[in-house]
Amino acid sequence: MKTFPEIITFRITSRCNNDCTYCYGPQKNIKELHFLKLQKLFHIFSINGVKAITLTGGEPLIRDDFENIIRELKKYNFKIFLDTNGDLFFTYQNLIAKNIDVLGLPIDFPNNSYRNKNNLNNILKTLNFFKDKFPKPIIRIGTVVTQNNINKLEKIGDLLKDYSVDIWKIYEFIPQNNAVKNKSLLEVSPEQFNEATQKAKNKFLKYFKIAISKREDRTNAYFFVASNGNVFMPVDDLDICREVIIGDIFDDDIIEKWRTYISENNYTDNAKVTYNYKF
Repeated sequence: MKTFPEIITFRITSRCNNDCTYCYGPQKNIKELHFLKLQKLFHIFSINGVKAITLTGGEPLIRDDFENIIRELKKYNFKIFLDTNGDLFFTYQNLIAKNIDVLGLPIDFPNNSYRNKNNLNNILKTLNFFKDKFPKPIIRIGTVVTQNNINKLEKIGDLLKDYSVDIWKIYEFIPQNNAVKNKSLLEVSPEQFNEATQKAKNKFLKYFKIAISKREDRTNAYFFVASNGNVFMPVDDLDICREVIIGDIFDDDIIEKWRTYISENNYTDNAKVTYNYKF
């Protein structure tokens, strides 16, 4: 019997309605596993130790069968962590409110967005939807620190403290995939990142949990499944981060292959701070 890690991160699509300059998501139009394949895969996960699934992309809500995917996951009582840009939230608001354990949303500026002109407003509407609503998912806001917003972290924190945010995760920019070409325009030094994030943490820790995500904390730290079923590992040499394809999710020896890459400490530490997860 395979023993999978407890948390699987699954890019269920590479498609997205935005094209962010810092995004380290995949190339567009990668093949997607059909729902029948997903049913088989979720069953395999359920009998082999998986406890939680992170749905990401691309934009996961863009899949036409998103509701069916959530219903299928709930059959196995998986915890479901959803990372979405928020633009399509109100298409599935009740489904998400009732079934998602951790909802991840991005805010990178206090008054606009890397995405589209309506994105920040869509996210604030989503946060308003969950105001005074209990029970609710754990709300995690993600901010990727770049040259454009490193001086705006305190204003972002001031914005967030008025909402029911549980975790503010502040990420060091990683040049990966599409973002490599924008490295010189966006990347900040580790010293700048550490100084800015520590100031933000000191000021806002009384309002919500703050997780500082450095590049070295996220390398070799995931069990990542691509939309076409490839299993890959982000491997960062602190110059460029590469996605190393390990094999196919249906390979009999995929776990053994994965274990040759994984940093157990990075994997567990990242899951604990990102999802408030307890192993």
